[in-house]
Amino acid sequence: MPHIRLRSMTHEQAQNLSQTAVPELARLVQSPEDHFTVELIATTHFRQGQLATAAPFVEVLWFARAQDVQNQAAELLTEKIRALTQAEDIVVVFHELKRNAYYENGQHF
Repeated sequence: MPHIRLRSMTHEQAQNLSQTAVPELARLVQSPEDHFTVELIATTHFRQGQLATAAPFVEVLWFARAQDVQNQAAELLTEKIRALTQAEDIVVVFHELKRNAYYENGQHF
């Protein structure tokens, strides 16, 4: 935990991001690297009935962090993804999970 879900990126880009961004994010949020998951979700986009490309879209599911930490995480992810994709727009969305609603092996945090 945190869980990072990626859309509109290639396998190679996601793999690279897991190597370059996770160590820095781990330091930022003071969490071990092996607590992070990076998931690539296959997506297909359409515009006016035609296949279309879309901006990289990142969801970060995590326990609440201070606003400045969240801002830094968003900037870090945006910078790393921009370097991999040359995308003009990159969307990062944070979903805050409640500790008492997150279970691992039957036990909540």
